[in-house]
Amino acid sequence: MRVRPLLLALMLLSSPAACGGKDEVTMPPLTPEPGDSRLADTPTTASSSRTLAARLALYRYLRGIAAGNVKACAFLTASYERRVFGGPGRCRSGLAEARARLRPQDIAALRGVTVPVCEAAPDGGCTVRFADLRWKGEPASQGGLLAASFTLRKTGTYWRIAA
Repeated sequence: MRVRPLLLALMLLSSPAACGGKDEVTMPPLTPEPGDSRLADTPTTASSSRTLAARLALYRYLRGIAAGNVKACAFLTASYERRVFGGPGRCRSGLAEARARLRPQDIAALRGVTVPVCEAAPDGGCTVRFADLRWKGEPASQGGLLAASFTLRKTGTYWRIAA
């Protein structure tokens, strides 16, 4: 029975030595995956740190449409929801019907869409043109849920698609 405490002490003493003896926990720097252009900026656009959250909001909205997920409605302002769905609060009930008007090819294209650029506006918002979206394969057709351009505004701490 005296062997157990001795083994426990030996294990505890050898643990720091196995890790190099450093108390500091370090992580490698976060770097983008090679070839991942989902959120990459080009030199002609606003800085990536400034537009990343806005581009991510549009990316999640478009991917949410592809999945038929009503959580995508959280990325819309009331004015945009009024323009596209006929009134504030109607996205949740109208998303399935609006999505049904999209061609199957459009839904498939939305599953692979990326938002690489966002043009900063003087008022603090930013705009993504439909032509600037990137597609894995054949692009979706513009119209209906897929506007010619998406204007994003920061409301509180969140970015939302505005009219």
